[in-house]
Amino acid sequence: MLTDNFLEDIAMEFSWMILAVVFGGNLVYLGTMFAAQQLDKSLPPRHSLIPGTKQKFLYMQDWYTMKYGDVVAVPLIANVFVHLVINGYVNVVQWGIFAILSLILAVTGISMCLTPEHKPDQGFPSAGKASIQGWLHMPYFGVGWSIGTISLINWPLGHIHGPVLWLGLSGGAFYLVCLVAEFKSGNFDPLKKEP
Repeated sequence: MLTDNFLEDIAMEFSWMILAVVFGGNLVYLGTMFAAQQLDKSLPPRHSLIPGTKQKFLYMQDWYTMKYGDVVAVPLIANVFVHLVINGYVNVVQWGIFAILSLILAVTGISMCLTPEHKPDQGFPSAGKASIQGWLHMPYFGVGWSIGTISLINWPLGHIHGPVLWLGLSGGAFYLVCLVAEFKSGNFDPLKKEP
């Protein structure tokens, strides 16, 4: 039965405080990664050419997904997850999926980035070598994608509504735009050794 308070009844309680804490915590972690990058004197200079290529050595601030996606989109998506947790919608099975997927993605990411085929960057400056920033980024990567996965699982279950849903969807859409920008800019191009 439709009531005068129908939208209020179906909307997940949105909290500005939760959103602010999520953004703040995310910025602290990103700031830690940025500080690790800036303090690492073993990294090649930003935009210097990767040896044997005509490709530039990229830093955090060169990646659309890190400069914009991680700063804006990730907290909007994480906000959904935190609201789900606080409202008791993330069950034991979903926590298991979250933990296993986070670990798999972090380990897979590290494994791929340590190969000789990986294009060197601030996180993995040469084949088989990870910087502190790279080690810090991989758990962030795994947890971030797992948060999005658990949020997507809960959407068709009807657990996400109102502003929480729309902020999460806008975060997801914005992150996809950042991914497209990475491909179009050449940031995601594979390593191209010159003959």
